[in-house]
Amino acid sequence: MKQGVYPKRDIDGLALSMQILFEQDQGITFSRSMIADQVEELEIGSRAFGRNFITPLPERIAFQQKSEFTFHSLKIEGSVVGYISMFHFSDELLDHLLTGKKIEREIKVNDVLPFPRLEPFTIYIDVLVIDPALSNHLQKLYAGILISRFVDLLLHLRSNGYLFDKIYTVTSSGAGERLVKKLGFEKLEHKSLVPARIPFVACFDQEHIYTLQMKQRKMLGFARR
Repeated sequence: MKQGVYPKRDIDGLALSMQILFEQDQGITFSRSMIADQVEELEIGSRAFGRNFITPLPERIAFQQKSEFTFHSLKIEGSVVGYISMFHFSDELLDHLLTGKKIEREIKVNDVLPFPRLEPFTIYIDVLVIDPALSNHLQKLYAGILISRFVDLLLHLRSNGYLFDKIYTVTSSGAGERLVKKLGFEKLEHKSLVPARIPFVACFDQEHIYTLQMKQRKMLGFARR
């Protein structure tokens, strides 16, 4: 009839260890995309958005060569089930994407800038997608894991001198809008020229880092369901 009380940090550590064991048991890995991974990512992107809106493979490979952090994939037993892409652009191109003057399919190799160290810069999240061919249950499961690992990546980059101060993205669906709001993004005040494209921003300060860490802990539980 007695209840034990455990420190929150111990509970968080237990949740993390359970997540790691789960992912190892399921053969789940999140890593920088190799060429073979990008072939699979291209097919997933085509199923999700349509091939006409997906950057061709040669350009995707060149993007990754210009900036090694561009593509990261989530794999199950070696097969890609989802991926994320992020870029560093000039202020002009970033503004064009946020206002709808350009779309992501129009990005060229020369537009891609490397991630600098020890100086402020901005990140643009282009794609965060799970294979729509999967069941709804698996899509939700893998989405939680992908987001959790992406948060890990952002925190790791920041702790190693990649001093991005703002993260931008554009959503074109209700699901995407709900997702970025959960991650602490806020709508930009200036409107896009394309009503369906809604620009968001997250200021990557200590408050947002704390928000990401809290969301990540919740997603550890979400990812196991």
